[in-house]
Amino acid sequence: MSRSPALSATAATTRRLRTTPAFRWALTGTVFTAAGAWVLTGWAVAGVTSPAYGGDSISGARHTAVVAAQVLLATVLAGCAVHLIRSSLRCGQVTLSAGITLGFLLSSWQSPLLNYHNVTMVVNRHLVHVNSWGPYIPGWHPPRPEAQIEAPLTTTGVGFGLLILCVWAQAVFGLKLVERFPRWRPPRVLAAVIGLGIVTDILLEAALINTGVFSYAHAWRPATLFAGHWYNIPLSAPFTATAVTTPFAVMWILERTRGTVPRIYRGAELASTATRQNVVRALAGVGAGNLALLVYLALNVLCGLIGGPQPGDTPSYMWPAGTGWPQ
Repeated sequence: MSRSPALSATAATTRRLRTTPAFRWALTGTVFTAAGAWVLTGWAVAGVTSPAYGGDSISGARHTAVVAAQVLLATVLAGCAVHLIRSSLRCGQVTLSAGITLGFLLSSWQSPLLNYHNVTMVVNRHLVHVNSWGPYIPGWHPPRPEAQIEAPLTTTGVGFGLLILCVWAQAVFGLKLVERFPRWRPPRVLAAVIGLGIVTDILLEAALINTGVFSYAHAWRPATLFAGHWYNIPLSAPFTATAVTTPFAVMWILERTRGTVPRIYRGAELASTATRQNVVRALAGVGAGNLALLVYLALNVLCGLIGGPQPGDTPSYMWPAGTGWPQ
């Protein structure tokens, strides 16, 4: 018995969908989501704790500042989420910004990778924190693993999701340049967008570091701002962060100036229903966001291999007393 024309057309469309960028990115998102779920499930089953630390030098003003920073960052992310949900509902589909923000947020399970081999970053022990799930990531072996923590309202979770602000800053800036200077060639616009991304990241990191949220512990001093001090900023950080955010900013600009469907969403329209199209788009965003953050973390781990030592003036509230500095 031969298939009906309708069934044959559906099968052909499904086969076409499987060859599209959107499907491949969605498959990538599924793999990353499964990996994250496996890591976090093992960590949760073993027991989630919030290690208590004391005996450090934090002042009342600094403590108030880090509490205010957590409230501010969480509030900003909540505002972004409301905006993204509303814009997606208005468009009738998962927007580029919504997809990649979801991807950034769900990539936070990778956060311990930053300290995969060396301790690249230390965070304030007075932040809302939990024990690290790094031990459940294969091969994770930093010094003093028992002293590692994750701060979900700043450097982990919320901080990952707020990378969308850097994407938006670059995208809006690039769009204004295209409108103001229509004769500028793409390489010139791209160079300006990259430059703004680097400056934006430096300013954001400087604000968080000087508030007392975190400190880079293993920077390579010849390529570091304020080298030798706890508020140092390794130039590898803004350059690698900008390398991650720029492709998304470019897709955002092209979508608005040329009507180009974002690369990660191309082919999603072949899904049989609007709901399935949105599932493909959401998973594609998750895949792209996770892969981008994996590249960012891996590059920073590699840069950390030639860094160090820990700045001697690092405040005691950045590392638990009695465990020694993570050299």
